[in-house]
Amino acid sequence: MSSKKFLIGLFGPVITILLILLDIRMSTYFSWYTNSLSSLGIHRYYYIFDSAVIIGGISVFIFALMLYRQIQIKFLSIGFIMTGSVSLFLIGIFNENYGNLHLAIAIIYFIFTPVGIIIFSFYRIRSYLSYYGFFAGMASLGTIIFGILVLFQYIHLKIGLSVTEMAEAVLLGSWSSILGVYLSTHEVQ
Repeated sequence: MSSKKFLIGLFGPVITILLILLDIRMSTYFSWYTNSLSSLGIHRYYYIFDSAVIIGGISVFIFALMLYRQIQIKFLSIGFIMTGSVSLFLIGIFNENYGNLHLAIAIIYFIFTPVGIIIFSFYRIRSYLSYYGFFAGMASLGTIIFGILVLFQYIHLKIGLSVTEMAEAVLLGSWSSILGVYLSTHEVQ
């Protein structure tokens, strides 16, 4: 039976990304060329960014838990996704002022979530969903690796880490959104 509760897979990422874009719009200092998205968590309107990632973390965790309970897949992929979602939640609590702790939490999110999606993509719901999940996961990993190479100046481009972070957020959010809409309109085994 289909279930509208899976729409959290759509609404969570959409709300998260919209709040981040709102914060960027309100933050006159923010630059796509020099900042990371986490820079939004340490200024006058920090609560917008922090709320965004906390909402995102909670919604992805709930979505992953529902996937695990409803679809009966192995825990490995869901475990990676849940770990990533807890990390996303913690980014809203431990901002850039926490230094290496914040960095470690962010890295866990940016690596564990796409790895979980790649593993999940081997579970066949519909072939196009599996292919898209694999593509989104691989593209997300590639995007964050690219961002790290730019950050450490192995690749010389005039972009901030925020560009690759937003690209990954959109890729991961699109997977969750597409799967959430599919599961809310189709029968789940």
